Amino acid sequence: MTRACRAASGDDGFSATEVLVVAAMAITLTVWTTAVFGSTAATVQGDADMQVVHGQVKFARETAINQRRLVEVRFTSPNLIEVIRHNLPNGTTVISSAYLEHHAQFTVFDGVPDSPDGFGRTTPIDFGGSAAVMFTAEGTFVDEDGQPVNGTVFLGQPSRPLTARAVTVFGPTAMIRTYRWNGAAWSR
Repeated sequence: MTRACRAASGDDGFSATEVLVVAAMAITLTVWTTAVFGSTAATVQGDADMQVVHGQVKFARETAINQRRLVEVRFTSPNLIEVIRHNLPNGTTVISSAYLEHHAQFTVFDGVPDSPDGFGRTTPIDFGGSAAVMFTAEGTFVDEDGQPVNGTVFLGQPSRPLTARAVTVFGPTAMIRTYRWNGAAWSR
């Protein structure tokens, strides 16, 4: 009986118009979702890479204080961060190393200004020209001569300015701040 009712009413399937409308809606939704996801993915990836830098710097400071040793933080282009303990009476030990992911690297973008802390933007890793930077047993961030130094590490994915991030360190207190570029200004 059900077949007879369907045959009589003409409900054999979908019309070409109905199929085209559903296909157009699916394509529109896919394009919109891809655009939103791409922007969101860049933000999430940039934040993840910023946290790698922040985590390594924080780990170096805590290790210096806890182990009462100088602990150096070495940034090697394009994307390597090493934490190196200076042993007594001499020698060094690499105690941690990490790479930036998502094709990120230490970089500065044209049109993106210095971070709000204003420590410098001459190079992607800018600690006032210091050859080496490290934390002391008291937690101060210093250069190779033992003088407190401020600085900034800039990072992001090449050709994607919305992934621009900055990590700053204030030498005397070793306060670490992170910043995200939103396309118009730095935000915390």
